[in-house]
Amino acid sequence: MILYTPQPENIMNDGEDYKPSYFQIPYSRGFIEVAFSSLTTAKIVRLMSNDLNDYLRPGFQPGDEIKLTWEQLNNKSME
Repeated sequence: MILYTPQPENIMNDGEDYKPSYFQIPYSRGFIEVAFSSLTTAKIVRLMSNDLNDYLRPGFQPGDEIKLTWEQLNNKSME
């Protein structure tokens, strides 16, 4: 039997449940699923999009790091 998985072998053999926390960022016609490296960078885990051209972008391939910028919401605009 061959097992294809993105999980490291040592995690698969530990017998413990390993549940990484991923975050989905809306992009174009879909989402980019990332794992945070720090507060300002994230590693792309997977791209989910209805636009096939998104999969051809070299900067959005799994394993690539992207820089994040955070915006603070203005509470008055929510009212």
